[in-house]
Amino acid sequence: MKRVIVAILILSATLFGMSDKELATAINLAGKQRMLTQKITKESLLLYIGIDIEKTRNSLKESSALFDKTLNGLLNGDKNLGLVKSNNHKIEAKLKEVKKLWKPFYKVVKSVYTMKNINHNSFTFIDNNNIPLLKKMNDVVTLYSKLGDSKTSKLKMANDINLAGKQRMLTEKIAKDILLYQANINKQVAIKDLKESIALFDKTLQGLLNGDKELNLIGTKLPKIVKQLNVTKISWQKAKSLIPKVIKDKENQNLTKELIVNLDKTKIEMNKAVELYVKSLNRQKQIMKLNTLINGFMNKKSSSKHLINLAGKQRMLTQRISKLAIECSLKLMPNSCKQLNKYVSLYDKTLNGFINGDKELKLSPINQKDALTQIDKIKTVWNPFKTATINLEKSLGKDKNAINIIEKTNIKLLKESDKLVSILENSSAKNISYIEKAKLKIVNIAGRERMLTQKMTKELLEYLKLNNTKAKDEVKKSVNIFDNSLNALIDGSNKMQLPKVTNETIKKQLIKVKAMWQKIKPFYSKEKLSNKELTLLLKVNPILLKEMNRAVSIIENSTDY
Repeated sequence: MKRVIVAILILSATLFGMSDKELATAINLAGKQRMLTQKITKESLLLYIGIDIEKTRNSLKESSALFDKTLNGLLNGDKNLGLVKSNNHKIEAKLKEVKKLWKPFYKVVKSVYTMKNINHNSFTFIDNNNIPLLKKMNDVVTLYSKLGDSKTSKLKMANDINLAGKQRMLTEKIAKDILLYQANINKQVAIKDLKESIALFDKTLQGLLNGDKELNLIGTKLPKIVKQLNVTKISWQKAKSLIPKVIKDKENQNLTKELIVNLDKTKIEMNKAVELYVKSLNRQKQIMKLNTLINGFMNKKSSSKHLINLAGKQRMLTQRISKLAIECSLKLMPNSCKQLNKYVSLYDKTLNGFINGDKELKLSPINQKDALTQIDKIKTVWNPFKTATINLEKSLGKDKNAINIIEKTNIKLLKESDKLVSILENSSAKNISYIEKAKLKIVNIAGRERMLTQKMTKELLEYLKLNNTKAKDEVKKSVNIFDNSLNALIDGSNKMQLPKVTNETIKKQLIKVKAMWQKIKPFYSKEKLSNKELTLLLKVNPILLKEMNRAVSIIENSTDY
């Protein structure tokens, strides 16, 4: 399998035709373009207000010329800038979209720095069009960063360079918003945007230093970068402390100048950090300690892994609810009936979260048509299943009709829930690397193990307590799948296309699950269990589930396997 991975990575490198250094330079300079959109707008606004006119004219001329030169370099290559033309058609197409916006923007900017008196309409054009230009340029940076996803040496670093570079843009954006506020132009929007930019700068700076899951940052350990980020932090705190004063005393131009000077210093210090990131690609790779080609792969599809994890958990809940329903109806465990409502609510909450989003579950609304169609199918089975479970809980297990509905429909609900997992995995697996696809599959299979802990126990109860002879064969099937999948997750499997686990934390957790499983596995092959044995099994079963669920969570949140 390693040969296959290496072949894919070599093929990717051939297609993209960019070395580590070239890609890092492209991300850096494309990121600097974002900053220049805001710097140009800020300088236009300084001229409009009348602050340091001659100095600002020259600076605006230089900023816009640099944007133009860099844009052409990104499109066609530029030896002086260290830029090579990207052969990626998506990047090329997006750069052409940027150029389409930039051409009229640049024309107006030229008129601004050559005029003696700035035309109000010219500035309004710049104010209205700088954010669309910024967004298009940000799309380019994102596409460049995604090239890093295909190579282990650049995945994590690409994101760091991207977000560190974005900090430069934020210093200019903050200055621009302050000036907009002072000029009474879109004051409310400017203040709102200002607060968001300050918060994002703070969050990103902390993430670059200490890690941030939401931003996909793990924090750097390179001494030079840490030192430079701390220098940036000191400069930022000084600039940040001036912002409330400038807002309060907006007529004080000296105070405004002081703030802009300090924001520029922050930008300069942040740029030094970006340059260190670019120069330190290989050293960062060593710190990541790649034990295999999979190790250290920063999965930018973490949201996809989370989605598949939760969809997989829904499969488990169909069987956990069904198992508890049997326990409840037969009075096997004291709290079984009480727990039904808890897990019904969780399934319902997650199902609605897929449609509408849910902050608590960290879910965004799903927009794939096939997934939404499948959710509708699930709902048609879920609604009567849910009603029956609630009725069973209310009757304390006495409602025979309710238990019959649960027994008849739980497997159908499981199958429909499983189809949703497959749809989400397949849609997430488009346009990503072999290794990323493997990670999605690992989350799916590990998540299925949670479900099997409940399914095999439910089937055992059906066989032993409900005299369902067919359930005997189902128990054997579930046990075999659980056993084989657990071994495959630990030792790897060519048949299942799973790599051997190398992450020590994941390995330790899976071995813990296996040790627990080996102790209770014999119970599932017995023709009869004593009351003591059955009680022990039903007590251990939730613990096994909990440990397996912990393994899935570790896998989801780990950058390697």
